[in-house]
Amino acid sequence: IMAGYEFRGEKPFKNVYYTGIVRDKLGRKMSKSLGNSPDPIKMMKEHGADAVRVGMLLSSPAGNDLLFDISQVEQGRNFANKIWNAFRLVSMWKPDENLKPSEAQIAAEKWFENRFNQALMRIDKYYDEFRISDALMTTYKLIWDDFCSWFLEMVKPAYQQPIALQALDFTKRYFENILRVLHPLMPFISEEIWQLLRERKVEESLIVAEWPKPGKTDENILNSFSKAMEVVTNVRKIRKEKNIPNKEKIDLIIRKNKALDHFADPAVVRLCNIGNMEYTAEKPENAFGFIVAGNEYFIPMGEHIDLDAEIEKIEKELQYTRGFLASVDKKLANQRFVNNAPPKVVENELRKKADAEHKIDLLEQKLQSLRKN
Repeated sequence: IMAGYEFRGEKPFKNVYYTGIVRDKLGRKMSKSLGNSPDPIKMMKEHGADAVRVGMLLSSPAGNDLLFDISQVEQGRNFANKIWNAFRLVSMWKPDENLKPSEAQIAAEKWFENRFNQALMRIDKYYDEFRISDALMTTYKLIWDDFCSWFLEMVKPAYQQPIALQALDFTKRYFENILRVLHPLMPFISEEIWQLLRERKVEESLIVAEWPKPGKTDENILNSFSKAMEVVTNVRKIRKEKNIPNKEKIDLIIRKNKALDHFADPAVVRLCNIGNMEYTAEKPENAFGFIVAGNEYFIPMGEHIDLDAEIEKIEKELQYTRGFLASVDKKLANQRFVNNAPPKVVENELRKKADAEHKIDLLEQKLQSLRKN
């Protein structure tokens, strides 16, 4: 501060960020005598400087000591690999000016724009509050989950097929935005990819690029995609459990019980490899089902399903649920428990009872339907 007044005539800063004591994963203070201090130069040579920065920030929640573990550096290295692989994927796409973006790509663009703005507002807030590790985790999830796991999967073209030039352009634009928010945390890989995404002049380096400004968010779009992601997750779970190959198209039948937003339908069709999506008023037979936001979704059984194995599996699940219900009924039949337990505990047990009874009813219906065949 004295140097600032002496050489510039002004106070150089007004906020000071204090960190806690650096400790190992056992909670011991790092020291040379204990020999528990890792060599940062060695870690940087093995995992990269960006990975070490991320590892340190992951272990640095505001107001607490730093419980450092080498596994966090490895997590940082894996994060860097994820980002680099995302760049390699995008750089392989060949644009075609004559192609128009698909419905799934258009929906993905609108969703990620809102998701990025939502995350950016949180990141800005965390930096204002000096919650650096929270800013890192929000950035981490935005890139790993939203951009890599969802957005790129919705946008990427079919194998060895070109992509619409417009879709490639907005993909690169969003990639640049996440590099901007990543740069304070991982300056080396973000600058490298920034220079490779497009041809740039020296004065266009990422280190002097403008920080993005959050725009408005459409909660309806975010909520719609949140439900769509839940549908996709359930469909993928059924595919895995029933050994249905991802490359095999399946049908999806929807029984609409509550208001349903169709904005994200193209994303569901794209990510789940749906051949036909239709709506019904009646519950279809011989189908695997799940519920999202009060609406029922069904995947008709194909010829590849082992009927006997499916019946056996449902019978085991039914037996377990009946046993669970019996244990809850026994607890609720105990007047001493009901009279002395806190109201919330009793309410929770009643909820468990209702859920178990509903599940038993659904399983019995499914079992009855399967046995007709």
